[in-house]
Amino acid sequence: MSALKKNLPIIIRVLISALFLLSAFAKLYPTPMYGITKVFEEGQLLPMGFSEGLAPYVSRIIIAVEFFIAIAILFNNHLKKIIIPTALLMLIVFSLHLSYQVFLGDSENCGCFGQLIPMTPLEALIKNIFTILALFYLSRNIKDDKKSSFSGLTILLLSITMLMFALLPIQTVGKNKRVSGFTDYVVAEMNINEGRKLLCFFDAGCEHCMEAAKSLNNLRDSVADFPEVHIIFSDSEEGKIPEFFAFAGTEYSYQVLPFYNEDDEVNSYLEILGYEYENPAVIYLDNGNQLRFYDGTAANAFNAEELKKILQ
Repeated sequence: MSALKKNLPIIIRVLISALFLLSAFAKLYPTPMYGITKVFEEGQLLPMGFSEGLAPYVSRIIIAVEFFIAIAILFNNHLKKIIIPTALLMLIVFSLHLSYQVFLGDSENCGCFGQLIPMTPLEALIKNIFTILALFYLSRNIKDDKKSSFSGLTILLLSITMLMFALLPIQTVGKNKRVSGFTDYVVAEMNINEGRKLLCFFDAGCEHCMEAAKSLNNLRDSVADFPEVHIIFSDSEEGKIPEFFAFAGTEYSYQVLPFYNEDDEVNSYLEILGYEYENPAVIYLDNGNQLRFYDGTAANAFNAEELKKILQ
């Protein structure tokens, strides 16, 4: 028993290190740019209130801090004064947001571990509470190294942060052209990486999708140089496409994809849109730069008035 008590702080430190390391890597899964943009930023940071311009910077800094904590917690360098308080602050802030999601009854993947380990807000909150308790226990049962080097921690954090921004450059807007992650899947006469485009993921029988398409048609009359629109339909209700366009008031460029394929290739509607997102999805692209991503019918639902302000 005494041996366990003696070694417990070390065990906790290793487990917390592994937890933060897993959290950082998970946010970069299945590919770094997809994970950090479509899952972490759009699935967690934007709903928390971060703007689309700020979210890319915050996401990279948060992941850098997670890598930093995963390494630094294994040493006694300002462990009680800096490392544990930093970890606690991060966990408490995200726990408050998770508590709000639980209060709203949200049961979707919260994005804490990206798509690698889908977790509901409640599951993530419970995980955070146990981690917070472990950190409090750790703070009471360890001692900082008297020769702790603050400069060493600073160099480590800055190095990791710079590496994050170097390996995952932030996409700029305006005339700088990028290749959208959807490029390989769009079959249309238009080039979605040239100028302003709206890429939509709709089900032809979905009432919300029909309303979104109609709103886009109405919006086109009030916005100069309105973006070209391309729709990707799933084949689940392919027969309703004529009825869909009749309701929308116009026919847009479109293609149809199988809703889901069981092969290893990413070639289905569900895989390309992303498992974290729901219909209707409306994505605004400017020279391949993704400037806005609406999805579902909740907080991030398509908002025609907001899009009008962005386009103007």
